[in-house]
Amino acid sequence: MMRTVAASGLALVSLLGLAACDQAEEVTYVQYNASGELLTIQVGAETLLEPSSIELNSSTGSVVVGTATVDPAGGPVGTEHTVTVEVSDDYENDITRVTVRTDSGDRGEDEYELEGDSADEGFWKLTLVSAGEADEVREDTFTVRLWESSVVSDTAEE
Repeated sequence: MMRTVAASGLALVSLLGLAACDQAEEVTYVQYNASGELLTIQVGAETLLEPSSIELNSSTGSVVVGTATVDPAGGPVGTEHTVTVEVSDDYENDITRVTVRTDSGDRGEDEYELEGDSADEGFWKLTLVSAGEADEVREDTFTVRLWESSVVSDTAEE
């Protein structure tokens, strides 16, 4: 019985130590691409518009790190717009999160996470539906942001 209590106590101490390690590390995200990289969407267009793409650049704008596409780039209210981001092979391991910030003018802003592809680390995708009144016409913007995770550890202070 004594051995079981000692082993249980050791296991409890180990679990508490693991929990303390988890709490000492915090994941933060740092934007990887240049600010203001956006696509324009025509909401209320009578017909579906061709896809629109932009290059995504490094934080200084000096290096192309990928592309973002919205398909279609416009259409009637209720259109499904597929946003895809393809990060170049050289940078795909740096990117841990991709978001798109929508700005619909008076309708407001929102931010959405794209889903990473299980077979291609550099491919991200999301489908958004344009909302509005049947006769509404407006121009929305989608700002694409690539994120790199950074782990901040408090273990140096302990």
